[in-house]
Amino acid sequence: MAFLVKSSTAVTDFLLVPFKGLPPFWGVLWLSFITSVLVLLVYRWVSFPVQVRRAKDSIKAHILAIRIYRDHPGVIVKSFFAAMANVLKYFALNLVPLMVLFPVLFFLFVQMEWRYGVRPLRPGEVTTVKVSTEADADLLPSALYRKELKVRVKALHEVDFRVKITGKGKGRLVFSCDGERVEKRLISGIPGQYMVPKRFSRPCWEMLLYPWEPPMNSTCARWIKVRYPSRLISFMGIRAHWILWYLLLILIMVLPVHKKLGIEF
Repeated sequence: MAFLVKSSTAVTDFLLVPFKGLPPFWGVLWLSFITSVLVLLVYRWVSFPVQVRRAKDSIKAHILAIRIYRDHPGVIVKSFFAAMANVLKYFALNLVPLMVLFPVLFFLFVQMEWRYGVRPLRPGEVTTVKVSTEADADLLPSALYRKELKVRVKALHEVDFRVKITGKGKGRLVFSCDGERVEKRLISGIPGQYMVPKRFSRPCWEMLLYPWEPPMNSTCARWIKVRYPSRLISFMGIRAHWILWYLLLILIMVLPVHKKLGIEF
């Protein structure tokens, strides 16, 4: 599991090397292009275009029959169930390429969310840091941040901190937890970085939802989580969430060429 997360982070870092220092939109554009090529290749190799086309034509035909023979209840009922059967067939035929694409897109979406869906903290901003632990924990001082409030939430087995960012750079949140020293990556004021909101003490399934940060190997803290501000991607004066740009760009790239490649969606 840790290998998968680490590998997906390394691959995404490599793919985005040419766009380091550029506005986020260009990274989203590049990953949309790669995704479009991947989608076209997978559908070209493992989809069933003839059967998909027949299912779509059958759906249209039965809907048309319902409109034409609306005074014949028997025809309407028969056409309705036939149309529903072809809809199920259509989704089943598309399920194979989607199952091939899902693992890759899952890890790509995770990487893109924490690179483009949030931004680094800035000096002067206040955020929340949570430590999951049965024991007590305290946040040690640093030039990068200042602890403003500490609350122990026994019902959730957490110690929560309100933290004010006082510096700029890559640093570590450092905690003292039952005699242990545990740390969490923190980014302040540096663009072009991917955020890792949560660090775990040992590998677990939830690691799949976050970019790679090595486990803490702590017996005291289960995880540490930092809240980063959300971000919108701007292009030509239009600001939107990265997923909207990503899907729009894929449609623009895929729709004009899929018919020429013999692909049916």
